Amino acid sequence: MGFERVWLAHNLAEDDSASADQAYKVFKSKDNQEDDSKPQQWEEFGHRFEPGELDLLKQSIAQMALSRIDGQDELFVGGLWALRRSDSLTDRRITHVLSLVPFDISSLKNFKDEPWIDYGKDLQHQVIDIDDVEDADLLIELPKAVRFIEEGLGASWLAKDEEDGGVSLEKGVEDLDIGEKKRKKKGGVFVHCAAGKSRSVSAVIAYLLRRYPSRFDPNITPTAISDPAHSVPQNGEKRSRKDTAKEAVHAALTFVRRTRPMAEPNEGFMEQLALWWEMGCPDDVEAHPVYQRWAYKREIDENLAVGQAPTRLRFEDEETQPRDDSGLSLRCKKCRRTLVTAPFIVEHKPSDKKSSASTCQHYFVEPLSWMRGVLEQGELNGRLLCPNAKCGAGVGRYDWKGFRCSCGGWVTPAFSLQKARVDDVVKRPATQSMGIRMPPGLAPRSGNL
Repeated sequence: MGFERVWLAHNLAEDDSASADQAYKVFKSKDNQEDDSKPQQWEEFGHRFEPGELDLLKQSIAQMALSRIDGQDELFVGGLWALRRSDSLTDRRITHVLSLVPFDISSLKNFKDEPWIDYGKDLQHQVIDIDDVEDADLLIELPKAVRFIEEGLGASWLAKDEEDGGVSLEKGVEDLDIGEKKRKKKGGVFVHCAAGKSRSVSAVIAYLLRRYPSRFDPNITPTAISDPAHSVPQNGEKRSRKDTAKEAVHAALTFVRRTRPMAEPNEGFMEQLALWWEMGCPDDVEAHPVYQRWAYKREIDENLAVGQAPTRLRFEDEETQPRDDSGLSLRCKKCRRTLVTAPFIVEHKPSDKKSSASTCQHYFVEPLSWMRGVLEQGELNGRLLCPNAKCGAGVGRYDWKGFRCSCGGWVTPAFSLQKARVDDVVKRPATQSMGIRMPPGLAPRSGNL
C-alpha cells in the first residue's frame, strides 16, 4: 500500500473508533454486492481501488482504530499503528498503555513524526514481550497484564464490584481509602498488540473474566444467548469452573466483538484463557496446580518432539492432596492394594457419540509416585506393575506419546490401568456409610464416634 493509501486510512481512522468501524462495515457490505476480483469504487473519496488494495485498506483502518470495550471502563483495544495516533490517545484521556508485542519503543513515532519519548512521556507504559503463536506462554503474563489494566482504570487488583460478590468486609474497609483515591484518578487504558486481534484481545478478555465473572459465568448468565450450542443445565446444578471455562471465554470474546469485530485470539490463547477461568483468575498463576500441570505437559511435548521421555518427572499425588478419600478407587485385583483414588483418575471422551464409558477397557490415571521406578528408566512406553513387592502383577501400561482407548478416545500422555486387572470400589463419606444424618450446618467429625 502506497503512502497515499496509508494517509487516507489514517485520516479516516483518526476521526474516532466508531467511524473506523462504520467504514469497515461499509466496505464489508460492498464486498457482498460486488466481485472482489474487479476494481471497486469508494465513492466518498472518489478513489478507484485495484484488486487487493481495498482489503489492505480495510485491514489498516481496523488496526488503527482504538476500539472502546462496552461497559463503564475506559478500556480500549487496538493495533500498533493506533499507538501512533497521539491525538486520539489524548482525546480519550489514555493514561496507561499496555503493549503485548516485542518492539523497540524508542524507534516509534507518531504521524506527526514526533518520537515516543516526547508524545508518550506522560503515559504509564508496560511492555509484555510475547509472540502471537499458539504455544507461547500467555498464562504466566496474565496477572501482570490484568493488574496493570486495573491500576490504569483506577481499581484495586483485589477489589470487585458488588455484582460479583465483593470481597471480605475487613479487606473492603482496608482498601476503601486507597480505592477512593484511585477512582478520582481514573483514566483510560489502551491495550494493543500488532494488529489488535489476538494478544491484546486475550489480555482484555482476561481482565473481563477477572473483573466481571458473573457477567460471563454460564451458571448465572445463560451463554445460549450468545452461543445456541450451550445452555444452562436443566437440573439446576452448579457446574464447576472447569466445565464452564470454554463457554465463559467464548462469552467474553463475543462481548469484545461488539466493538472489535476482528477480535480473534489464536487457539492456544483461547485454551489458556479457559485455564485462567478454571483457576479462578488467580494473583499467582505459577503456584497454581492447574498451571503446573499445563506447564509440565508442555515440557513433555518438547521432549517428545526430539524422541525422548521427559527428563523431569512430576507425580500428582505428591503435588496435590485430595480433600477426602471418598469416591471411586481402583485396587489391584490380585492383592487388593489401592492403586489410585478418584482425584487422580483422568476422564476421557469417546471419539464416537455412539460409544460410551462402558466400552472402555482402560482407566486412565495421572502419573503417580508408585510408578517412579519404571518411569525413571527413561523409556517412552512400558508396563505398569502393582507396587506391592509381594505381588508385582501387571496392572496396565503407559505411553508418553499417548494411545487410543477402545472407545476411540485419545489420551496423551497415557497411563492406563486395565479394567480386567483392577477392582473398582466406591467409598462413601463416613457419615453416609454409617447412616448418620448430620444437623444443618454441622460438619462431620473425623475419628471414631
